[in-house]
Amino acid sequence: MDAAVRRSDLRCVSIRPSWVQHEGTYERNLGPVVRDAAAAGVSLGSYIDVHDLADAIVLSVESALEGHEVFYIASPDNAGGRDLRELAKQTFGDAVEVRPYARVDASAISCDKAARLLGWTPRRSWRDYLDADGVTLPIAVTSD
Repeated sequence: MDAAVRRSDLRCVSIRPSWVQHEGTYERNLGPVVRDAAAAGVSLGSYIDVHDLADAIVLSVESALEGHEVFYIASPDNAGGRDLRELAKQTFGDAVEVRPYARVDASAISCDKAARLLGWTPRRSWRDYLDADGVTLPIAVTSD
């Protein structure tokens, strides 16, 4: 894509979403992670709500960004609300350096670039859909 952008007036935004969830998949996919940190695997529980992903796509299409930009899209928290540093240590030992992050239950994927260049801010969390035991809340409603 970079070569095509350099050779023409083409603009491109590449979106790299984390594990995409919607109302019908939270309990099945993230419920086990909420209940047991070991279920988080190498993603460390990183995910994105489909509605927040759609917002990022709309902002990227509407943007006036030049060239080729790549954006990672993930929720700011990890499934289960666990300490990111502890999750990384349990999963990778000392092989992975964890850089500073804004919240204890941070996602392992930074979306600072999407916030800075697109103005994207995710508005949904697994907590909107699941209780502390990873079970679907009686009324799990998306907010638009």
